[in-house]
Amino acid sequence: MIRRNRTKHKLIVIAVILGSTILYCEFIAYEIQRLSWARRECNECVKVLLVADPQILGERNENYFGASFARWDSDRYLAKTFSRAMGHAQPDVIVFLGDLMDEGHVSTMQDFSRYKSRFDAIFQTPEHVLTIYLPGDNDIGGEEDSVSALIHNRFKFAFSQSDTLIHKSLIFFKVNRLTHYMPNAPKYAFLNDYTEKNTTNVILSHMPLLFQPNSFVKNVLKELSPQVIFTAHEHKAMHLSLDTTIDQLSDIWVLPPHQTPLYQLRLDMGDIHELQIPTCSYRMGTPNMGYGLAYIDTRDKSVDFTILWLPERFPKLKAYLWIISIIMTLFMSSFLCTCCAWSTHVAYSHLPAV
Repeated sequence: MIRRNRTKHKLIVIAVILGSTILYCEFIAYEIQRLSWARRECNECVKVLLVADPQILGERNENYFGASFARWDSDRYLAKTFSRAMGHAQPDVIVFLGDLMDEGHVSTMQDFSRYKSRFDAIFQTPEHVLTIYLPGDNDIGGEEDSVSALIHNRFKFAFSQSDTLIHKSLIFFKVNRLTHYMPNAPKYAFLNDYTEKNTTNVILSHMPLLFQPNSFVKNVLKELSPQVIFTAHEHKAMHLSLDTTIDQLSDIWVLPPHQTPLYQLRLDMGDIHELQIPTCSYRMGTPNMGYGLAYIDTRDKSVDFTILWLPERFPKLKAYLWIISIIMTLFMSSFLCTCCAWSTHVAYSHLPAV
């Protein structure tokens, strides 16, 4: 009877420990992180949620033992964080800044179709919100290999939309440094007298532009006349500012991880601002993941910008391994104790009657 009670108490303790760990790792940690995110009231401005380098895991390179679990857990992490970012930001525009898939550039048509279905299931966006998709080097190639026209056309067909998109007073231009492509700017996009106009030109590029300028970048800046550039690829949060009067970078700084103030940038001071967005995937080799959130006010000529930093995932997976190890140890010790008790049990029999 005593042994049964002890076993019951052990099972209760194990259930409480396991349940508490799951509750914290799968729910509470996300909600605690969400409480630190900054926001502002925005009546006239446009709210833009920026998603960089989700790189949903593929099946060609992820073929080790446990790869199915790795893909499943990574997908769940992206879905959980994106839904919370959507609820917090309530964006008018969502921008996916490339590298949507980790193996898009080497996938077959069947693989790409499955990856596209997974991507749509993870990042569920409302129909009334303008959603913009850019290709990255992991989607179409271009970094370690050349861009395949067939693969590029496949991406454009799957995420079919114009390369110039307008929302209210914002004009979004999708620029591709990998292929040296930029769209033609409409006449009303030229802002020679920007202070007198309530419009803003926004360049979207997977690859950074200002940090490594070349003839293509200079032509983009000249032809599209942007005030703000959003980029990705480097998996870090960074701000760069180009002083157009002297054609030199005037400011470079990395946004401190897990600090969530609203940074304000002026758009009427003759500078071009580039904001690099960190990856939102915990599988990219960095402990600092996040989404970008920008409030663009064309009347006030300003951008309020913040990073929605995300909770780390690998420490929680390690916590699961520790908990499982402890539970296995407890079960093994209980089993060994039970076996020892049975082996030391002495059976008594009645003496024969004399």
